[in-house]
Amino acid sequence: KVFLSDTSFPTAQDGEEGSDGKRNCLSMGNIDWVPKTLSFNEKDSSIHFDQLCSNRPNDIDVIIFCSGYDYQFPFINEKSNLELKVVPGERRVSPLYEQLWHAQYPNIAFIGLQHSVVPFPFFEFQAEAIAHQLLKRMGKSDSHMDSCCANEYQVPLSLEERMDAAEHDANSGGPKGARVQDTHFLGSWQWDACKVYAKYGGILSESVEKYINTNKLIYDDSNNSRKGSFPGGPDDYRYSSYVRDDENESFSRYPVTMANADVAQSRNEKTLLSEI
Repeated sequence: KVFLSDTSFPTAQDGEEGSDGKRNCLSMGNIDWVPKTLSFNEKDSSIHFDQLCSNRPNDIDVIIFCSGYDYQFPFINEKSNLELKVVPGERRVSPLYEQLWHAQYPNIAFIGLQHSVVPFPFFEFQAEAIAHQLLKRMGKSDSHMDSCCANEYQVPLSLEERMDAAEHDANSGGPKGARVQDTHFLGSWQWDACKVYAKYGGILSESVEKYINTNKLIYDDSNNSRKGSFPGGPDDYRYSSYVRDDENESFSRYPVTMANADVAQSRNEKTLLSEI
């Protein structure tokens, strides 16, 4: 038996019963989805969950903490002569300017620190920003992009300005402004960040904005499709195919069930083998 306890459990009214008759608990197969954990009793190995959940298991064998991850850079140490603060448990890296460039040495950059984003398009905008800023500092600006983004951003030359901005960002708690562990969280704020990096990369244009806006629409649609899904249950949303129309900032979605996906994969494999 597995008890999955997390803060995303659907808010239930006092006394509401789940599908298995237990109050504030949802079940599927051998998994019980329950609210967040309040306490653990060492005497009888029992656990109490939030929202007056009536499911109070005891004789628990193993507790697994799914608490996220910490950043680690084993190739940077005391011999590197580089200030880089990574405190275990804080899930943030500092000092960084725009969460990308090292504030003291802006020729060093860290791609992909932010989480809860669409990774590869996001990383591409970061890479464009890094490359463009490096070329500008070398006096070799990519001239084919000069007319693309009239209001492009530039990493400040002032060390004090970069360090002040980095300190403020490291203590801001990210866009949520709640806790330092969310410094690199973006989620729905990632689209504004993409546009900011596009400006640093000198590539923000009407077509790029439409591309970003279409990404957002597809992201939101996929996110809505999986809301309320039982953890570990059917995840048909993963098999949906999207045809995007950046010019009109729209898309078409073609849902595919897991069963159909298996058939389609089998057909593709047969077709590939016959071509070989």
